[in-house]
Amino acid sequence: MSIITITGFTGEQPRIINRLLPPHAAADAVELRMDDGGLTPFSVPEIEHTFPGTPNYQSIYKHGTTWLGWATQAWAVPGPVADDRLYVTQVGQPPKMIVGGTTYDLAVPAPTTKPTLTPSGAGSGDVTVRNYVYTYVTAFGEESEPSPISDPINWQTGITVTLSGILAPPGGRNITLQRFYRTQTGTAGTDLYFIAERAASAANFVDNIPVTQFAERLPSRTYNPPPAGLLGLTALPNGMMAGFVGKTLYFCEPYLPHAWPEVYAQTVEAEIVGLGAMDVQLVVITKGQPWRAAGTEPASMSMSKIETNLPGVSSYGIVDLGYAIAWAAPDGLAIAKSSGEVGLVSDNLFNPRDWRALNPAAMRAGQYHGRWIASFDGVDPITDEPKSGSIIIDPAGDVAYLIRSKIIARSWYFDVPSGDLFYLDPDGKNVRRFDPEQGAPAIYYWRSKDYYMPIDDNFGCILVESGEGFSELEAAAKQSVVAAIIAQNQAMITAGTVTGSINSQSINNDVFAGDNLLPIPAGAGGTFSLGVYCNDVKVATIGKRDRVERLPSGFLGRKWALDVFADVPIDKITMARTVDEIKQAQAA
Repeated sequence: MSIITITGFTGEQPRIINRLLPPHAAADAVELRMDDGGLTPFSVPEIEHTFPGTPNYQSIYKHGTTWLGWATQAWAVPGPVADDRLYVTQVGQPPKMIVGGTTYDLAVPAPTTKPTLTPSGAGSGDVTVRNYVYTYVTAFGEESEPSPISDPINWQTGITVTLSGILAPPGGRNITLQRFYRTQTGTAGTDLYFIAERAASAANFVDNIPVTQFAERLPSRTYNPPPAGLLGLTALPNGMMAGFVGKTLYFCEPYLPHAWPEVYAQTVEAEIVGLGAMDVQLVVITKGQPWRAAGTEPASMSMSKIETNLPGVSSYGIVDLGYAIAWAAPDGLAIAKSSGEVGLVSDNLFNPRDWRALNPAAMRAGQYHGRWIASFDGVDPITDEPKSGSIIIDPAGDVAYLIRSKIIARSWYFDVPSGDLFYLDPDGKNVRRFDPEQGAPAIYYWRSKDYYMPIDDNFGCILVESGEGFSELEAAAKQSVVAAIIAQNQAMITAGTVTGSINSQSINNDVFAGDNLLPIPAGAGGTFSLGVYCNDVKVATIGKRDRVERLPSGFLGRKWALDVFADVPIDKITMARTVDEIKQAQAA
């Protein structure tokens, strides 16, 4: 018995064919895997947003209903303290905070000069040494580091202290308040304690506050501003955020994204490429071996090196899949799971040479429902010709699977609430929705790998079983595409720009005596062609589904392959010597 059965053309959506379902159990059947390449039958992408002007963006993010774009790589994270705040690190720019459409530098400037103390009045009783500092506070409740501490002054009951040299805050950070602290002895010992708050001002401050009226200790003594070159902003549980500069990993104060104490910084051996968060773990991808940081607060984060040679080749290739962190490594796609498992998942899809031909250092990656998707711009290792497009790798199961697409994206953005994937066109201007739910199905091409029979053989029949078909909305979308093409063709005919006549177009630009009218596709679900190849020769073309079709006889071969050109979903293909064998495979 000789049977080839291909199953699992459809998966989570009827338009995704390269997703393998549970293996077919027919005896003596050869199972063809769906990871051999070809274009994917996603819907035609729709423009979601067009940035005004002539932007040349590299990164995008949807903040509420507003699309944001940046000219260099950027990492945007919603704030852990308020719904309207977005925090951004960007190549070539200091860290930013966006509130209500206004962008601020994330760092809150601190006073740069110490206050000058002037005592007045007669004092009595014990002498106490006092020092003072003051801070700035923004309208968003962010407190700066303190000013340099004042020179000490001897104080007794009855003395009033005037603080002069108070600097008015700089503009641009919405600083509205000043807070004053003085040394005081409390139950926790002598420290700087809060005594007063006032509107931001350059006027002198007079301290006549009783010794018993003091409140919290100075909280911001270690509130260092974020490093100017901070990159890779990543959200962690418990209000934490992480970022990096060079080999150094930084953490913010919990729920205070403007404060990045240097005491929390940790250094690794190689330059950091990017970060990915899982639960209370942070995967640190470097140009050497990856690291793992774990902990529930910045002060207790422990670092451990992952003993595997899986460096990251680009921060653009690092993606949080929800259940794992994936990144482009020199030899393939690497992932790290919260269970501790780390390794390559693309060994069955690419050998190192073919992977490197995709130029992984230049890949732009995102995630689509747990799959890693990346655009590439490489060179075919055999023909030495440019090769570009996108690949989708699904590493969730025991074996990774591959889907290919013609789409080229500068940046990807996965909207978690809606489950929609968006991408930025190569023009850096248009944002498109990937595989829109009600979009017209695109034509796809799929080809199997070559399969070798034990002996020379001939297949006599084939059955292609279709999927669920298209909904009315999808059919209407396809027809709208047809209508648009007809209208465009009519416009060219009216304008006389069809170039159908001799000498109206340069040689080799169009088919001789042809025209440049757009081809009109068939209606929804109307495009299907399957090719059967024996020993690299196309021996049959099948145009029918859901019925057994005869294959030509009169030859034998060991090497067989199939390809599909269609816009319809397909569940299974079964090819056998006889109809009875197909029936047996169906009953198995």
